[in-house]
Amino acid sequence: MKKHINNFLLLILTLSFSACEEYLEPLPVNQQYDVEELLANPSIAEGLLMTAYSDLPSNYTFETDIASDDAVTNVKGSPYTLMATGGWHSTFNPISKWNDSYENIYYVNYFLENIESIPWASDPTLSDADRKRKHDLHRKRAIGEAHGLRAWYQFQLLQNHSGFSNDGRLLGFVILKEPLELTDDWNLPRNSFADCVDAIMEDLDIAIANLPAVYEDSSDPIVHETSGSRYENRMNGNAAKALKSRVALLAASPAYSSANVISWEQAANIAGDLLSELGPLYVDGVEFYKEVRNNEIIWNLAQEQIRSWELNNFPPSLLGMGNTNPSQNLVDAFPMKNGYPISNQSSGFDTDEPYTNRDPRLSKYIIYNGAELKNQPINTFVGAELDGINVLETSTRTGYYLKKFMNEGVNLETGSESDATHTYTLLRVTEVLLNFAEAANEAWGPDGDLKGYGFTARSKIEELRNRAGIDQPDEYLASLDRDGLRELIRNERRIELCFEEFRFWDLRRWEESEAINDPVKGVFIDLEVNVDTAYNYTSIEERKYTPDKIYGPIPYEETRKYNIEQNKGW
Repeated sequence: MKKHINNFLLLILTLSFSACEEYLEPLPVNQQYDVEELLANPSIAEGLLMTAYSDLPSNYTFETDIASDDAVTNVKGSPYTLMATGGWHSTFNPISKWNDSYENIYYVNYFLENIESIPWASDPTLSDADRKRKHDLHRKRAIGEAHGLRAWYQFQLLQNHSGFSNDGRLLGFVILKEPLELTDDWNLPRNSFADCVDAIMEDLDIAIANLPAVYEDSSDPIVHETSGSRYENRMNGNAAKALKSRVALLAASPAYSSANVISWEQAANIAGDLLSELGPLYVDGVEFYKEVRNNEIIWNLAQEQIRSWELNNFPPSLLGMGNTNPSQNLVDAFPMKNGYPISNQSSGFDTDEPYTNRDPRLSKYIIYNGAELKNQPINTFVGAELDGINVLETSTRTGYYLKKFMNEGVNLETGSESDATHTYTLLRVTEVLLNFAEAANEAWGPDGDLKGYGFTARSKIEELRNRAGIDQPDEYLASLDRDGLRELIRNERRIELCFEEFRFWDLRRWEESEAINDPVKGVFIDLEVNVDTAYNYTSIEERKYTPDKIYGPIPYEETRKYNIEQNKGW
């Protein structure tokens, strides 16, 4: 056991385990602990784990969405706009995960290094046998959580910073499984992409072996105390399996497949096995975020009473800042209610009424001209008061406002302000379904079921579109071959997971260089001209990503300090 811990770690231990629903509770500010106190008190020791939890994303900021073709922001000088329009460099990377990930990996590694010294159960009222069982169950869960959290942060490094070296090797990050001390050699090389995937999968397998699929209360008081519903906001076994599916899909994708570490068939099996356990889709899953917990959600963070999401994104007529503006590109991705793309001659799309008879998800996720929010019509046409395109600095730049994740119970009016319950979803069932469909279609085609699941890539997409409100039978879906279904799966992924930080990375793992650079479009609706020319679709913001930007950079300062190889082109 290490006999020292640096001062930074001592100061950071201001978070401790709490059994309440909001699982993070501050300890007294500036309180410090020596190593003996740290290891003798499980509540304090678990603060290391809680620090890693506290750095998980908990706020929808839509950063990579506004750096993709799905949206822009009206925030002048936004670093994400600068990034998307040619300013992304190894010295300027607002979406870097390098420092935060390694900081949290350090906490987890230190926790794992010392876990055997922590007395997880010391209640003198328990018998020796019950005390040992409580100790073992608490320790087991903590081990699972720690490995799952390390896998989470390693995946951030893998997705954000993997890439090819100048001599053609596909590299990942520097794998660290022990805490580096000041006297250690910090000049460590990046591991191969394949080794990094293997390391993440190993951690996730350990997490799965040690964690319950879900946290449920039990009539056994010791099981209840060590893995009951009070832990519902922590990583569970199903979350580890879902994350494993996400990692596998990335590794099998065109941008990374040369590593030969995960095949499409393996990725399909990882997702398919979990889908078999989870069962049918939750019927109200299209708006899963309206509930704190439901069968669509695999892993949520603790609920908060806030109004910041609405303040940032409500239209100005509702006193919001209108920051996130969905693109015409994204709106065009929503098919008609009959399932056909709007570009298909069988769709029935009417250019004079472009929002009529569309996929019901459009009106649930995006506010278009004339749509209602809080029982109030939002007019985005040219010259409309407050909400019209470019009327105010807080007005939309594209002709659209964000509706997804917005809680209409929030009131922003001065003197009558009110918050509403919000939760951030880290992993959900629909993502796993889409992971399976994509991988299964590539491995076995639209209707292959080599594993005997009783479902296929096509049938799972049918289930998804049926839930969304697409007319059944779904003639368009039924007509598609493997290539056609690939495009539909990618489009369904764009729709279902919009504004959940997927699109930016999906385009890159697919090597969709042309789409990555598609200009973001908007609509200027002029009600004073002939109806045939009322809708003027035009480019709002260019995208300037050079070919090397399929992969993100290693921070420049890291390559200088530790001689870490940079990705090609950066």
